Amino acid sequence: MAEFVEEIRERLLPEYEQMKTLGICPDDQIRETKRKRENLLNKIFQSQRSVADYADFIRHEKLIHKWITEKERSQGQNLSELKHSIVTRIIKLYREGLRFCPNEERLWDNFIMFSKKSIPHEVTGIYEKMLAYHGDKPTVWCNAGLWVHENVCNIQKVKEIFFRALQRHPDSEALNITFFIILLKEASKMSCTPTSKTAPSEQELGLERAALVYRNSKTKISNVFYFMKLLKGCEGEQYVNITASLQKEIIDDLMINFSREESVWDALAQRELQGLSMIDLKSMSSKSSIIIEENIPQKPILATGDAERSQTSEDREDKLFPKGKSMWQVRTLKRRIELCVHVYQVGVRTVPTATMFSNFINAMLKLNQDLTNQPILKRKCLAIAFKEGHTFKLMNEDHYYACIKMLLKGAKGVENATKMLTEATHLKKTLLYYEMWMVVYMTENNDKKFLEIFRKAKDQLEPASSVSLWRMAITFFKTRPSEANEKFLKFFKDAAMQLSLEFAPFRADYLEYISATSTLDRTRREYDELSKMPPPCLELHRKMADVESKALSVFRVDKSRWRKCYENATHYFGKTNSQVWIDYIKFERDQGDPKNMAHLYERAKSTLDKQLVDNFMTEFTLLKAII
Repeated sequence: MAEFVEEIRERLLPEYEQMKTLGICPDDQIRETKRKRENLLNKIFQSQRSVADYADFIRHEKLIHKWITEKERSQGQNLSELKHSIVTRIIKLYREGLRFCPNEERLWDNFIMFSKKSIPHEVTGIYEKMLAYHGDKPTVWCNAGLWVHENVCNIQKVKEIFFRALQRHPDSEALNITFFIILLKEASKMSCTPTSKTAPSEQELGLERAALVYRNSKTKISNVFYFMKLLKGCEGEQYVNITASLQKEIIDDLMINFSREESVWDALAQRELQGLSMIDLKSMSSKSSIIIEENIPQKPILATGDAERSQTSEDREDKLFPKGKSMWQVRTLKRRIELCVHVYQVGVRTVPTATMFSNFINAMLKLNQDLTNQPILKRKCLAIAFKEGHTFKLMNEDHYYACIKMLLKGAKGVENATKMLTEATHLKKTLLYYEMWMVVYMTENNDKKFLEIFRKAKDQLEPASSVSLWRMAITFFKTRPSEANEKFLKFFKDAAMQLSLEFAPFRADYLEYISATSTLDRTRREYDELSKMPPPCLELHRKMADVESKALSVFRVDKSRWRKCYENATHYFGKTNSQVWIDYIKFERDQGDPKNMAHLYERAKSTLDKQLVDNFMTEFTLLKAII
């Protein structure tokens, strides 16, 4: 260690001389740099050093390197020798730090990241050393293999790394997927021309290697998403044509082992939409295509439109196997949508779950976001998805909402929406269903039906959860003709009189409306009644105080009613809210009798929770200072 530190000190001397000679920085800055480096050197020389000491030194040297680079750019000088010396020192610090603490994975990662830019030719060797200490982590093997594949371009070395990795981690999904994709990439670059009539082509051999990785892994990994990722990997633009048999094999395994998984059917349906049809795999005797196609509709969803041209077997062969052409038959958007919907329909019958129907409906909703092409078909397919989800009683609230919106746009919209909501609320009584139902009658201005559904919802839902329904009712009747005004006021007051805490805000709103549309006497009567109703509402008292303040400025009325608002606020909220006392004291100071301030101060101190008293006393002191 002493030799390492001494070597660094010796190599620093020429750097300082060069910095001084080239005028990169003044002498005092050089001295400060020396001092910092000496402190950092002393830390890594001591016996109690830690990996953090090495990290601090490395971080400092990187900052110096960045600063030198900026100087080089701004002054137009060639400082490559100086920068190289700093880089060399950083590398040595990394190596020494890793000798001291080889189990520090983050230090290895930082060293590799730095080396990829400064010494890329040594990165493979660094990975090998790292694997000796961190070979228990599949990610390290993946990163090493990817580096060699992408930068060294030595496929034999790549295979060696992954074979070693899979011996230690045979059930690692990341390792198997990464190796599988690398082998696909290599196969895509190989010649597809057989060397002889009996010998397979290089590409076929390459694909067989990828298939072997898959077959070996499937005996150890039983996660459906692993298989899905491999299938997705085969769908890459470079591989989608050459991996048809692999895709068939993976899909067959998915159908055998995971046919009850919703995600499998969702993926297969989306493949149809992309043009990767199961029909094109039929010639390979795919079990999956047989399962899906056994009830494939001969009649299209729409009887009119762009019909797909039928093909002869000769056309089919030409599509499947010619050079430079896709093996996937080109289908119209109409046909791809129909096949997609068919797979979803098979899926929801095979796996009749809420998740499966949600996948089906979400796919159709997404399809309907762009109605540039095939708008009628897309809407028809969405209607099919909604109908099946409703029929199976497995549609969620959000999808009912979307369905009702769609129904209301069509003929007999209200009738159809009402029928669906009636059936939906028989299954599950939720707030959203009743909100939708009330909106249906709001759009129709049907007071009688609106009120009927509101009352039904009020009876069947918990009071605390029906606040939004009351607001809808109040808003609806407020906009009705003047003859319905009494009905509106009754609704408004009924909401204000509800005993659930969630309804307390209605009281302030109701009082505000009464004060704006009626007399001061009526407003006071309503306030007196509402202020006695549980649960208490602070905003009610504040609203009435505001009304009284305005009345005083106009009518010169007695201040006792105004004071009553603050008295009520302190009565109900004086224990937990110091602000109500401050507001009361401000009132007496500015509008009432300042002599009452001291009495209110004492009342507040004896009433408030102990933890609030100090803050109140501070605010009161500030109030007195203002006086």
